Amino acid sequence: MSFCADEIRRLSLQFTMFASAMVFAGCSGIVPTPPEDIQKEFPASAPRATVTNFNQALVCLDNLMVIHQSQPIYLATQGLNNFTSDRSISDGGKEMLITALAQMSNRSRGVRFVSFGSDIRDILDLQGAHPDKGDFRVPDYFIRGGVTQHNKNLWSGQEGAGASTEFRGDDSATGSFSLLGGYGSLTVDMSAGFISNLQIVPGAVTSNTLALQNTEGTSLTADLTLGDLGFSYSLSENVSRDFNMVYRALVQVGAVELIGRLQNLPYWRCLANAGAAENRDRQLLERFEQLNAADRSTLVRIIQQALKDSGYYDGPITGAADDATMVAVDAYQQQHNVLATGRIDFDTFKLLNLYTPARDLPYVQWWENDPKVGKVGAPFGVAASVAVPIGK
Repeated sequence: MSFCADEIRRLSLQFTMFASAMVFAGCSGIVPTPPEDIQKEFPASAPRATVTNFNQALVCLDNLMVIHQSQPIYLATQGLNNFTSDRSISDGGKEMLITALAQMSNRSRGVRFVSFGSDIRDILDLQGAHPDKGDFRVPDYFIRGGVTQHNKNLWSGQEGAGASTEFRGDDSATGSFSLLGGYGSLTVDMSAGFISNLQIVPGAVTSNTLALQNTEGTSLTADLTLGDLGFSYSLSENVSRDFNMVYRALVQVGAVELIGRLQNLPYWRCLANAGAAENRDRQLLERFEQLNAADRSTLVRIIQQALKDSGYYDGPITGAADDATMVAVDAYQQQHNVLATGRIDFDTFKLLNLYTPARDLPYVQWWENDPKVGKVGAPFGVAASVAVPIGK
C-alpha cells in the first residue's frame, strides 16, 4: 500500500512538472522585445534626428564664425570613400559631410557647399558652359578623404559560469550564464585643397580614430530533470551597434578641424569638451545645483555673459532673468536642438560651459568649489596659478 502511494505521488509530481513546463513554454513563445532604452533611442513609430556626441561642436563652430564675422568660404568635394575591404561601411560619406557643413553654418553662413558631379573637373567645365557664368561662383576649396582603417574585431571577450546539482537519484538541475562583448575602431582621414591648382592646403589635414563597443550579449540556460521528465529553458539577448554612426561622428570632427583651419579660427574650443563623459557631467550638475540654490543671480549673470559673447543677447549683465534674457536663452536652445523653454536649465548651463567659442575657458570651472572665482588651468582638481572673475 505504501509503495502504491509513493508511486502515485511520483506520477502526480511528474504530471505537474510536465504541465507546468508546457504552460511556461507557451508563455515563453512570445516574441522577445528590445529593452526600453533601445526602443527609446531607436523608436519604430516615428523618425528621429540623427545625433552624435559631436553635433554640438558643429553648432559651436557656427557660433565661432558669428563671433569672428567670418566671410563665407565655398567648398566642393569629390566624395568621402571607404578605402577598406569592409563593405558594411556606408557609401554616404559625402552626404554626411554636407549635413555637417550645413549644421555648422546655420547662423553664420560661413560655409557654402557647391554640389556638382563626382569630379572636380565638372566645376571647371560648368564655369565655362553655364549661361549665367558671370554670376557663377567657383568654390575656393575641395575636401577629400574617407575611411582608411577599420578594425571591427579589435577586442572581444566572453565570461560565464555554470552550476549543477543532483538530488534523489536521477533528478538533477543545471544552469549557466555567459556575457560577451566586442570592441572595434574606425579611422577617417580628410584633407582640403585649392580648386585653382588642385594642391592640398598645407596643414589642412585631419586623421582621427574613434572606438566603439559594437557588440554585447547575454545568454542564460537552465535544465531540470525529474526521473523521465526533462525541462530546459534558454534566453539570449544581443545588441549590435553600427560603425556608420562612428563614421558620421568622425566626419563631423574632421569638418570642424578643416573649416576651423581654413577660417583661421580657434576651433579647438569646440572640441575640447565634446563627447560623452559621465564623471564630467555629474560634476557639472552638482555645480549647477549649487549655483541655482545658493546664488541664482550669479548663475543668471554667467548665462547672460555667455549668451552675449556668442551674439544671442545684447542687453546688460544684470543677474535678473528678464524677458530679454529668456528670449536669448530660447534662441540658444533652439540652435542647439534642446527643449526650447527660455528657462535656464541644466542642459543649457552644460552646453554654455562645454562649448565656449568666445573663450578658451568655461564660464564656470566645475572642478572648483568657489562660485565667485574660476581659475585658469586644467580641469578636475589640477592646480592653477591665475585667478580671474567668472564672466571676464
